[in-house]
Amino acid sequence: MDTAINNFWNLVGGILLLNSETFAAINDLPMGLIASILVVLLAGLSQTLGQSVMLFINRIRPLRFLLSVAIAAVIFLFNYNFWVLSTWLVTKWVFNVDVYLIEVIKTLGFSYAPLLLGFLMVIPYFGMPILIILSIWTLMAIATGLGAISHLGLWQAFECCLGGWLVLQASQRIFGKTIEQITNDLIDWVAGVDLITK
Repeated sequence: MDTAINNFWNLVGGILLLNSETFAAINDLPMGLIASILVVLLAGLSQTLGQSVMLFINRIRPLRFLLSVAIAAVIFLFNYNFWVLSTWLVTKWVFNVDVYLIEVIKTLGFSYAPLLLGFLMVIPYFGMPILIILSIWTLMAIATGLGAISHLGLWQAFECCLGGWLVLQASQRIFGKTIEQITNDLIDWVAGVDLITK
């Protein structure tokens, strides 16, 4: 049986090429939701590994290092969920586009495919430029995917993404300090030390 898991790397390749037909296939194939969540978790893991220099500097023991990376990937998944929800709300309320939340979840999940290369941020001097390129690439994938499932034009889909991002930023400003403190405390607890991040 053809599933999104069986075609995982083919789908990821199509997303990296910004192929709008791939986004349609994601929503048609069984197990698309599981595959999209897997993309987000792997992207979070890759990006965390790219930023793992901080853990090495703090001399974290191997088991605690692995736990810290896993926790950071799960936190990355929660941030993704907030962006999905805010983008879906903007698409529905501002643009009056009737699109299913499950389709937005699958589409935005696979749109994180460029961040699978996040581990490259560990390269000295090139980490930040690589992150910027991957972020722009991801945004282009999100706009392409949202356009494919909602039949919006590329610029309208981009405006939905931007609107969702602005809602996310506003909510982070309102609730962000508390959430950031909780997540930092959790990562410090898992790492076994107060991490020096500056």
